[in-house]
Amino acid sequence: MAFALFIIGPFLIVGWVSAYKTERSMQEELGRTMLQLAKQNHATIAKSMSAVNDKTITFLGNHLFNRTEFNTFWSNVETLGQMKRADEILERWSSDGTQYSLYMINKEDKRTLVDLSGKESGFKYIEDDASKMPAWSERALQKRGAGVFRLIASPAGVTSISFVRSVLNAQNYNDVLGFLVVSNLEVYLTRDLLNIQLPERSGIFLFNDVNELLMQAGSDELPEDSLSALANPEGSSYHFAGEGGERWLYALSYEPEYHTRLVYRVPLQSVSGGSKEFQWVIMALSAVYLVLVLLFVLYLLRIVVRPLHRLVAITKIYEPGVPLDAAHGRELLRSDEFGILYGAFLKMTRRLDRSFEENYLMKIEQKETELATLHSQITPHLLYNTLDSIYWYAVGKGNRDVGGMVKDLSRLLRIGLSKGKTMIPIGEEIEHASAYCRLQMKRYPDKFEVLYDIDEEAKKYATPKVILQPLIENAIFHAVSGMDGEGEIRIRIRCTDAEIEMAVEDNGFLPVDIGRLERITRGELADKGYGIRNVHQRVQLHFGEAFGLSYAPREGGGVIAKINLPRREYKNTH
Repeated sequence: MAFALFIIGPFLIVGWVSAYKTERSMQEELGRTMLQLAKQNHATIAKSMSAVNDKTITFLGNHLFNRTEFNTFWSNVETLGQMKRADEILERWSSDGTQYSLYMINKEDKRTLVDLSGKESGFKYIEDDASKMPAWSERALQKRGAGVFRLIASPAGVTSISFVRSVLNAQNYNDVLGFLVVSNLEVYLTRDLLNIQLPERSGIFLFNDVNELLMQAGSDELPEDSLSALANPEGSSYHFAGEGGERWLYALSYEPEYHTRLVYRVPLQSVSGGSKEFQWVIMALSAVYLVLVLLFVLYLLRIVVRPLHRLVAITKIYEPGVPLDAAHGRELLRSDEFGILYGAFLKMTRRLDRSFEENYLMKIEQKETELATLHSQITPHLLYNTLDSIYWYAVGKGNRDVGGMVKDLSRLLRIGLSKGKTMIPIGEEIEHASAYCRLQMKRYPDKFEVLYDIDEEAKKYATPKVILQPLIENAIFHAVSGMDGEGEIRIRIRCTDAEIEMAVEDNGFLPVDIGRLERITRGELADKGYGIRNVHQRVQLHFGEAFGLSYAPREGGGVIAKINLPRREYKNTH
C-alpha cells in the first residue's frame, strides 16, 4: 500500500503532469515556429509592396513632376490625341500584369470628347467634390502622399488589390491634384503568399489597415468570431483557439509600414501529429512497468524484512564498550548485502569500543594538560612578581635608573606575552614600543632620540602584538646607534577613513636598498630579515593581502617603514 501510495501514485501524477507540460511546451514551440514563418513570409510580401511603392514614386518623378514643377499636361487632357498619349504612358508601366490608372481632379472643368466613366484603367478625370470622389480616396487623402493598399472594384464589378497614392502639389502639400492607382496586384503578390507550404486545411489571410481581407490562400474560411478577434491587435503574436471541436493555431504578423497583418490559421492536429497518442502509449507502458516493479518489491520484502528485523534487534542490545556475543546474528553472516552490512556493523562496534577506550585515555591526558597549563601560567606570574620586587628594591636603594629599566623590561614581557592573546589594542602596542625605546636609550646613551606623533583615536583599535618593536630595532641597529646624538627615530600613527597607518622612520645617513628590503618582506630572501618578514606575514594573516608592511626612502636620508591596518575596534575576549 505504501509503495502504491508513495511510488505508483506520484509516478502516475508526475507522468501525467509531465505529459501535459510537454504537450504545452510543444504547442508553444509550434506557435513560435509558425509565428517566425509568418514573419518571414510577411517580410517577403512587404518587400513586394515596397517595390510597388518605389515604382509609383519613380512614375511620379518621371512623368508628373520635373524637379518641383508639375507637368501641366496631365491637368489639360481634352483631345483624343492627348488622351491616347496619357494612356500609352500608363500602359507602358502596366507591362508586369498590373494596371496603372491616374485619376486627376478636374479643378479647371475640362471636357473630354469621350465618356471616361467606363474606363477600367488609364487616365480619368474625377469631380472636385468630396461627396463624388471614390470611397477609396478618403484614406489616401488622410495618408498625405503615402500609399495604401485597398480592394477596389472596377466598373465591370471585378475586385482587385490596388495600391492608391494621392498626388500632392509640390508647392502646396495641402493641394491634392489626383490619385495614382495600381490595380491587379494579386498577380504580383500571389507568388509571395503561396511560397510557403502549410499543412492540409490551413489558411493564410492578408489584411490591410482597415481590416479588409486583401488575399487568402487555403481551403478553409476564417470564422467571423476569429476575424473580429484578429482585427485590432498591432503587433506579432500567436494563440490557440477551439473551433468546431478542434484546436487551431493562429500566428499573426504585423507590418507597421503599410499596417498590414498576415494571419496563419493551422489545425493543431496536423502539425502536432500523433504525439498525444504516443504519450498515452508511454503512460500505458509505464503503468505495466510499475506493476512489474510492485511484484518485484513484494519479492524483495520477503527476503529483506525478516533479516532487517534481526539486524535491528542485534543493534538494540549492543552497548559501547561491551563486546558483542559472536553467537548473535550468526545467520546473518552470508554473502549477500545483509551479510556485508552485518560485517560492517561488527567492524563499527569494534571501532566504537576502541574509540570508547581512547576517549577515556584522552580525558586523562586532558586533565594532565590542564595541570601543565596552570603551572605554565604560574611561571610568568612569578617572573613578573620577581621583577617587581627588584624594581622596588632598586628604587629603595636610590638607583632609579636600574629600577626604570627593570620596570620597562617587566612591561615588555607582560605586553609581549599578553596572556597568550595575539591581538592587543594599539595603545598597549605603543606602551610596548616605548618601553623598548627607553631600554635601548639606556644602552646607547646620548646617541639618538625618539619622537612620537600619535593619533589618540587610534589607540582603541586592534593590532597584532609586537609589530613596532622589530622596526624600531632595525632603525636603531642599522641607522642611528652610531650617530653621536644626531640620530632621530619618529614613531607616527594616524587614522584615515578606513585604515590605520603606522610608520617608523629614521634619519640614518647610510644608503639603503629599498628594493632589497621589499624582497625580504615578501620572503624572496628567506635567510634574511626574519623579524620584518614575520611582521608582514602576521598582519596579512589577520587582515588579508591588502594590508602589511612596506618601505619607502625618507626625504633628507633614512628609511620609512609603513604598516597599514584596517580600522577594527579591539574586543577583549578574556
